[in-house]
Amino acid sequence: MKRDRMQRLTLSLACVFVVKLACGCATHPDGPASPEATITAFARALNEGNLPAAYAMMSEDYRSHVSAEAWQKLMEENSQEVIEISNSLTHVRGPARVKAELDHVGEGDLVLVQRDGKWFVASDVARVYDQSTPRAALHAFVRAIEHKRYDVVLRLVPNADKEGMTTASLEKAWSGAGRDEISRVVGNLKDHLSGPIEIVGNHATLPYGERMRVQFLREDGVWKIENPE
Repeated sequence: MKRDRMQRLTLSLACVFVVKLACGCATHPDGPASPEATITAFARALNEGNLPAAYAMMSEDYRSHVSAEAWQKLMEENSQEVIEISNSLTHVRGPARVKAELDHVGEGDLVLVQRDGKWFVASDVARVYDQSTPRAALHAFVRAIEHKRYDVVLRLVPNADKEGMTTASLEKAWSGAGRDEISRVVGNLKDHLSGPIEIVGNHATLPYGERMRVQFLREDGVWKIENPE
C-alpha cells in the first residue's frame, strides 16, 4: 500500500513539474511569474508544510480530478517522502522548455515544442499503433479493430492470453458470430477514449460507465490491453 501511495505521490509532483515547468507558465492567477519561480515556490511550500499553498499551484486540470482533501491526505501519509522530493525540486535549473498541447480529433494531445521562437511537432504522428502509454494502446486497439488489423490486435494481447490465438482466429471470431459484440465493445471504448486512467506500476485501469473497465498491462516495454469490456 505504501508503495502505491508513493507512486501516486510521485505522479502528483511530476504533474507539477510537467505542467508548470515544461509549459512555461503558472496557471494560478496569483502564482509566480516564471516556471523556475513556480517550482521554487512549490518546493518551499512543501518544506514549510503549507499544503494549501502548494495545492493552489497545481494545474486547474489536476485540481478538477484531485480534491484539496485528497491531496492533503496523500501528502500527510507520506510526509518524509514529500520533504525528500521537495528538496530535490530545489535543484531544478532553467531555462524551461516551452511546449503546447492541442486536441487531435480524439487521438489525445498533439504536443509541440518551441525552439528559437518557432514551433515544432514533438508527437510521433507516424506511430499509428503506438503502445507507449495505456491511452495510446487504447487508441491503437480501437483503430486496429476498425481497420481489421488483427495482427496489431494480437500485438496488444498480453503474452499469457495469446495461447492458441492467431490473426486468422481473431478475424474468424470477430467477423462472424462475435461481430456484434466486438462492435459494442469498440463503440463503448470510443465514447471513453479520453477518460481518466489510473496507473499503478505495470498495471493501469480505465473505469467507465457504471461497472465497466479496461485493464492494461505493461509487458516487454509496451502497454497491452488485458481485459476490454
